[in-house]
Amino acid sequence: MTKQNVLPVEVIDALKAGRKVDAIKRLRKLRGIGLTESKQLVDAYIESNSGDLGASVQKAGNGYGQIVLLIVGVFLIFGIYRYLT
Repeated sequence: MTKQNVLPVEVIDALKAGRKVDAIKRLRKLRGIGLTESKQLVDAYIESNSGDLGASVQKAGNGYGQIVLLIVGVFLIFGIYRYLT
């Protein structure tokens, strides 16, 4: 692995926490590179270290799906309550 492909610790920590977008932003800021190059480097790192952190990055989302489900559930429960009373 070349020096260019070695990611800074804070970028790797962000990836381990499942925050891929944050990792890309940090890499851009630290190296002063563009979005495309940063994303390619992060993706290459994830692919080459898939056993260590690939699953956590792929499983992690931005949480919007869970929020939407919660809101729909609340409205559904409220609707059922209003219908039954």
